Amino acid sequence: MNRSPCSHDSAPRRPLLLALACTPTSGPTRPAPSVPEAPELPAGLSGLVEPWHPFDPQLADSAPVWLVTRYQPGTYPCRPGPDGSLDMLIQDRFTALQVVRGAAHAPGVDLDLHALRGPAYPRAYAEERRYLLLLRPGPKGQALLADSQALGGMHDRWGPDEVLAVIDLDQTEAEAAAERVPASRSGEFAGGRWDPAHWAGLRAAATPEPARQRELAAFLQSTVTRPRAPLAEVRAWLGPPDSQHLHADGSRSDGYVLSHPAYAQPVADGLYGQLELRYDARLELRAVELGYLRWSVSLQLQSSTMLTAEEHAKLGLPRIELEFR
Repeated sequence: MNRSPCSHDSAPRRPLLLALACTPTSGPTRPAPSVPEAPELPAGLSGLVEPWHPFDPQLADSAPVWLVTRYQPGTYPCRPGPDGSLDMLIQDRFTALQVVRGAAHAPGVDLDLHALRGPAYPRAYAEERRYLLLLRPGPKGQALLADSQALGGMHDRWGPDEVLAVIDLDQTEAEAAAERVPASRSGEFAGGRWDPAHWAGLRAAATPEPARQRELAAFLQSTVTRPRAPLAEVRAWLGPPDSQHLHADGSRSDGYVLSHPAYAQPVADGLYGQLELRYDARLELRAVELGYLRWSVSLQLQSSTMLTAEEHAKLGLPRIELEFR
C-alpha cells in the first residue's frame, strides 16, 4: 500500500555536480535483444497492441473484459493511522477510454498496483499513458463496472484476482527492448573483476563495506555511467532495478538498493545504499546519484535519511552526484 504524508516539509536538495560532455565516450555496445515473435492478435486489438508488447493470448482468453484506459493517479482523502498520524493513500485510477471486449459502463477503475507484481504487469506506470486491462471481475467488480456513475473508493481497488494482466500500450519498442536486457557484462577494475555475480554480492551484503563501496563508485563512474549512456547499455551492466519510476514526458529513473538485508529489515542506525539513475525521454542517462541512508526506528515509526557529506566522509563511504548536459 503506497502512502504519502498529508503534510511535510521539503528540505532543499544540494546542488548537483555538473559533468559536461560535448562528445560522449564510445565503448562496446551490446545489440538490443530481438523482439519476440508476436502472436496473432484477436479482433479489436489490431492497432492497439504492438509486436513488442507482452500479449499472452491464453491470459486474454481468461479475461471476459478488455478495457483500454488512461492512468491518472491521485490521492484518497486522509485517514487516521494506527499511531494517530494521518495517512494519505495514493489513488491509482485508470480512466476508461474504450471497451474492447465485454461490458463496462463505469468511468474507470482503481487498481492496487502494490499487489499487481510479476511478468503480467508493467514494472512502473506513467501518468497519462494508455493501458489495456485484462479483467476477470468478481461479483463486486461486475457491479462496479455496470454502474455508469461508480468509481469506487480505497476499499474497491482491484487486485490480481480480477486484473489478469496490464499492457502498456504507449511503451515504445526501444523501451521494451531495454526492459528485456539482463545483467551480463563484465570488466576489470582496480579491486578485481566485475561481473553479474560481483554486482549481486554487493547488493546482498548485510551492510555497506566502505572499501568495496568505493570500488563500486569508481567502476560506475569510469565504465558504467557514461554521459548519455543508453538505458539498454546500462541495464547490460546492472540488470533490472529494484524500483522504477516513469514520467509523463517519457523520462524515467531506476533505483538500485545496496545492502538489501539492511534495507529490508530496518534496524536502528542501520545503513544501506541507494543508486539512482535518471534518463531522459530518449532513454539516455542524464543524472547519477549514489548515497547511503541511516534508519531511524521506533515503536511507531520507521524512516531513513540520507547521510550528510560529513558523515559519508567520516565513514569512508562514497557519494556521487552527477548531471550530464
